[in-house]
Amino acid sequence: MIDDDPLVEVQVRRALHGLVPSIEARLSASDGLDLIRNARPDAVILDNILPDRLGIDTLAEIHRIDPRVPVIFVTARGSGSTAIEAMRLSAFDYLPKPIDPATLRCQVQRALELRRLLDAPPQQPANGSPAADADAESLVGDSPAMQHVFKAIGRIAMQDVPVLIRGEAGTGKEAVARAIHRHSGRAGSPFVCLRCSAFQGTDLDTELFGDGRPESGGVAAAAGGTLYLEEIAALTLPTQAKLLAIQQAWSRSGGREPTPCRVVASSAVDLEGLVRSGRLRSDLYYAISSFTIQLPPLRQRLTDLPLLIEQLLAQLCEVSPQHAAAPPRVSEEAYRVIARHTWPGNIDELRSVLKRSVVEAKGNVITSDYLKAVLARDPVVADGGPDTGSQNATDWDRFVDFRIDGGTEDLYAEAVAETDRKVLARVLRNTAGNQAHAARLLGITRASLRKKLRTLGISIQQVVESTAPS
Repeated sequence: MIDDDPLVEVQVRRALHGLVPSIEARLSASDGLDLIRNARPDAVILDNILPDRLGIDTLAEIHRIDPRVPVIFVTARGSGSTAIEAMRLSAFDYLPKPIDPATLRCQVQRALELRRLLDAPPQQPANGSPAADADAESLVGDSPAMQHVFKAIGRIAMQDVPVLIRGEAGTGKEAVARAIHRHSGRAGSPFVCLRCSAFQGTDLDTELFGDGRPESGGVAAAAGGTLYLEEIAALTLPTQAKLLAIQQAWSRSGGREPTPCRVVASSAVDLEGLVRSGRLRSDLYYAISSFTIQLPPLRQRLTDLPLLIEQLLAQLCEVSPQHAAAPPRVSEEAYRVIARHTWPGNIDELRSVLKRSVVEAKGNVITSDYLKAVLARDPVVADGGPDTGSQNATDWDRFVDFRIDGGTEDLYAEAVAETDRKVLARVLRNTAGNQAHAARLLGITRASLRKKLRTLGISIQQVVESTAPS
């Protein structure tokens, strides 16, 4: 292991006791590299912040010395960029500090098994330097769900295949698409974002494939780079056929001929249901979903709130000169209010609420009073619950105004998701959580009901208990 923290060494030795015959520890990257050259270890635990250089820079050197050695990369900061880059450089796994002993033991055991089975060195990207991401929104998070996302981005970025990003509205699907582009071999070429839900019919076809003039349309604009299709469910069937032709041309060449652009698509709706109803071509669905990244809703990664709040407030400071000298911060009581809210609008909602709180706060501290006042006007789920009965039924005028104020470009999908959330929760309350009865009332199958509940993050127990007497 290469880590300059003696306490971490003690923790690692305890976690791996009885699993490995010996552990050699070094405090610096240079000493660690010397050990790897001479001792050829079966696995490496590598810290990112070292006295003489970054672990992310050391990782490529380790693989030049021994391409077969599995490297478990650890760092104390929930930086998505670092995690993605580590996985892109073929790290075996990425673990945040503080290290969970059981997880470390499991991953080291897997790494040792891999080392015994490896017969050939892994293919390494030609360019080992991290892609610059200063001009794009960073992904942050220490939660297991986000670590899984970071690893997925790192694994797929250099593989020139289509990617489907799924998740509720506001979870950061575009940020993931940009991260895939930045860490891919197409990073030096354009990234073109086409918000499909903003166009209709032939307008969308023209935006995507042009109007007959050379270099017109999103496909031409993204030549050599990445075309991000936000909400692919909005494509018409004729447009779907044209997009499929691009993917099939690449498939027929066996991947030898590069596609005009890499397609990364996203959706917040039930694509399988659209396939069954004939509104989405099944061949296109299979073509774009060969690799899928599922983004968790904010309510399933509440441990990431401190990092997200810090990032979002820093972004507000960049566009708010009055807060440049004294950046705003959230009081402890206000943070508890944030942690209790379910955030149905996810990161977009959190950004909007913080923005309004900063504007209304008289100083540079966001207090619980200001935050509660802002959340009280939040029409999505004002009381922070999964659903609230008729007395808090959605006011659609306020809902639309709120999402427009929040800068949405996906209002239709958000409204559909909000309708589903309200109707499903209401029916489940009325049936006391009986899924078979609820499915009959809704006119859908139990399988469709369960899928919608998973997609919307609705807990049957939570919905039923919300009506139980206190």
